[in-house]
Amino acid sequence: MVIRALYAGDGPAKGTGGYLISVMKRSGIDYDHFPPSRISEIPSSLNQLSKYDVIILSDVPSSSLGKKRMNSLKEYVGDGGGLGMIGGWESFTGLIGNYKGTPVEEVLPVSCMPSDDRVNDSNGFKIIRKRNHPILEGLPGYDSPTVCGYNKVVPKGGSEILLTLKRIEPILAENRMTDRVDGIRLDEEEHPLLIVHRYKKGKSSAFTTDIAPHWVGGLVDWGSNRIRIEGRELGDKYIQFLYQMLRWLARA
Repeated sequence: MVIRALYAGDGPAKGTGGYLISVMKRSGIDYDHFPPSRISEIPSSLNQLSKYDVIILSDVPSSSLGKKRMNSLKEYVGDGGGLGMIGGWESFTGLIGNYKGTPVEEVLPVSCMPSDDRVNDSNGFKIIRKRNHPILEGLPGYDSPTVCGYNKVVPKGGSEILLTLKRIEPILAENRMTDRVDGIRLDEEEHPLLIVHRYKKGKSSAFTTDIAPHWVGGLVDWGSNRIRIEGRELGDKYIQFLYQMLRWLARA
């Protein structure tokens, strides 16, 4: 079965939108991309949305979608569709995402924060695998990649937390007069990264970091093989991970 996807947000295909587009092209997914300049063209009825197996929102403010379209997205998931939200400054709560209290938040596996939820950190965060799942099938659990930021969320009861983040912290030399670092360690606190659940007949996911620079960090290079797609180099495991997330979300 060929998966048909609606991808809303990020930049143009030659910019940040090109990362997920490259994955979909490589994976044989049929897609329609609505960058910020075309958000108003996204279908607003359940009948129109139902031709898609999966819908991805990435850096799309709730105000750009509007109440009618968000209600249709809620119906779409309840009717058996798959909806995924990817992190960023305009996702979840973000700087201007503002999905708290919206119909889209109702179908997500997480609750959004009441105010700015963005966390940026120059030290970065290590991805921690919490359980097995079809999205993670065949992906290595060791030497996981790092990311540079995420959106804070609260997983809902009954959801599954598949991946979390732990902050990378330097172990400083005893002599604080030097710049020497004796090593690194991971902070004990974990932050939700990939959360999934089923909503009525459908599915939804929340991936709280970005899939494009700058938050994506080393995730975009994940894997030992480099895949070149229309001038963009991506790690083979990065491609596999995003494809498997889309495949799991897709309408059965």
